[in-house]
Amino acid sequence: MTTENSAGTDHTIITAARMFDGTGSAPVEGQAVLLSDGKIAAIGPVAEISAPDNSNVTVRDYGDATLLPGLVDGHTHMMAPGDGTHGDITGAEDDDVLLMRALSNARTFLHAGVTTARENGAKNRVGFSLKEGIQRGLSEGPEMVVSGRPITITGGHFWYCGSEADGVDAVRTEVRKLVKEGADFIKIMATGGSTWSSDPLRPSYTLEEMTVIVDEAHRFGRLTAAHCASMQGIKNALDAEVDMIIHCVFEDETGMYEFREDLADQLAAAGAWVNPTLHVVQAGIDHTENIGQERGWLTKEEQASIDASKHALETRNDSVSRLIKMGVRMIAGSDSPWGAYPPGEFVKEMIALTKAGLSNTEALVTGTSHAAESIAVGDTAGTLAAGRPADLLVVGGDPTADLNALWDVRDVYKAGRRVERPV
Repeated sequence: MTTENSAGTDHTIITAARMFDGTGSAPVEGQAVLLSDGKIAAIGPVAEISAPDNSNVTVRDYGDATLLPGLVDGHTHMMAPGDGTHGDITGAEDDDVLLMRALSNARTFLHAGVTTARENGAKNRVGFSLKEGIQRGLSEGPEMVVSGRPITITGGHFWYCGSEADGVDAVRTEVRKLVKEGADFIKIMATGGSTWSSDPLRPSYTLEEMTVIVDEAHRFGRLTAAHCASMQGIKNALDAEVDMIIHCVFEDETGMYEFREDLADQLAAAGAWVNPTLHVVQAGIDHTENIGQERGWLTKEEQASIDASKHALETRNDSVSRLIKMGVRMIAGSDSPWGAYPPGEFVKEMIALTKAGLSNTEALVTGTSHAAESIAVGDTAGTLAAGRPADLLVVGGDPTADLNALWDVRDVYKAGRRVERPV
């Protein structure tokens, strides 16, 4: 197979033992991918793939490795350090410092194989500037899909990012401001969260306010995603027809876990995506336990935090497992580098989803084609196919047999260009 009208241009032919295309189909052996002008020009058996005559051709054979789409992380907060620093402290930092950190983190994500990432909330214009800087080639990183500032009530979760809004008129105005500034989607804080002045167990917005946000976002062709740390938040988000439920915590206003079948049925019927963010909880546990090991002891507060987090992770795994069995659509979104979840470790979220019931292949799909579809970039990311942008990841071994193969990054390609990574 050859490509036409491209003689004299640069081409790259990539081969490896197997190829996983991101759709969920089994890996195929003996395939080659032809790259040209930033796109995938052709895919097929090695013997059938060649470049046009008179082309400048580079051939790279990776041996016992797997070619797969660049990973798609559906939930990041690039301005955060990922070292356990509390969000309120991060949010108090100057915007220029946050942007410099975001640029550094984005580079780390890319080097780990994430070629597309959704930024789920940053302070002021940091998210917009990050996206622009990468697009203009001022720094390297994944292709960014950004919300800008999350919309929250006064004093609510992430209030320090700059989009506090109360009442139907104010939230409608805030959506329009964000769209004007370039928001690709609208992030809604449907409940409180870790922010000191908020309550994660109580809904933030009324159903009327939520509905106005969603309707206004959809009117401008933007998807919505709602942070939901309790059941009433999930209920309000579903009733308002939000497109994605983030965290999706089945706890009532007292903190008691209860898997409500009626709510799960509504979630499945709505076809909404769920981003459960499982590993960020384990990362917090590991961080606190490491502090105790280094010090030689844990405070009562630290031990209580570990115990509570372990219980929360057990209940989250239980609810996600039940939702999976009910056919609810899952995506992998790390929430990194939030909390104690460092950048560059997206694979841990996919592994966490296997502990909740997904197979390795299904987990890979949540971090490739499903994640891409859920954030409205399914036409350009998450799947290997001719004519699409040449975003590829090459890893040693077979990640469908063992997801830990994703740690063995051999090369990353973004828009056909081989990314220079530290050795």
